[in-house]
Amino acid sequence: MRDAVIEPSWTGLRVLARVETGSTKLVDEDGIDCTDEFAEVAEALSAAALADELILDGYLTIEATQATVGVSQPLPGAPSVPEAMRQLLVGTRRPRRAERDRPLDLERPIAFVSVDLLVVDGTRLLDVPLLERKRLLDGALRVGELVRITPYCRAPIGQYVSTWRSLGFREMVCKGSNSHYLPGARNDEWSIMSLPAS
Repeated sequence: MRDAVIEPSWTGLRVLARVETGSTKLVDEDGIDCTDEFAEVAEALSAAALADELILDGYLTIEATQATVGVSQPLPGAPSVPEAMRQLLVGTRRPRRAERDRPLDLERPIAFVSVDLLVVDGTRLLDVPLLERKRLLDGALRVGELVRITPYCRAPIGQYVSTWRSLGFREMVCKGSNSHYLPGARNDEWSIMSLPAS
């Protein structure tokens, strides 16, 4: 892919985080509110927000915490969040499952890693090019132990691959630098692939 933005592929539970004036709601890829289950992370996100309203795409993961570097987790399936997107951006709801198997070890420290910024202070960014969303994301959160922003790079990627491999990552995500966010639809400008051999 030409002019790609490349990120490590996080594992864990993919969620959308909606932060509004000091309160955060976490919704998983099945549209289930998991805020209470990850209350400490939700509180950290509320404190980390540098805007009155944010909607963030990201992962609840143990990979971002120092105590678990190099520990892999099972992927929860294809990284799609259309139902959660509709709930947060449009307001529709789907029937809620009573419970689901969480792909996280709740005994380990869990952090939220943001991979994309979808809304800031009432402005939807879905049609804004990815690199601009990344720039806005960098100014939207104060990072800390429980709140992170995914690193990314552009070619050449050799030194990043070595670093990501040393941290336990085995896959990377390639996204077109001008790509838009497409809730509920396949994005042909995004793909997951194995990290190349260093």
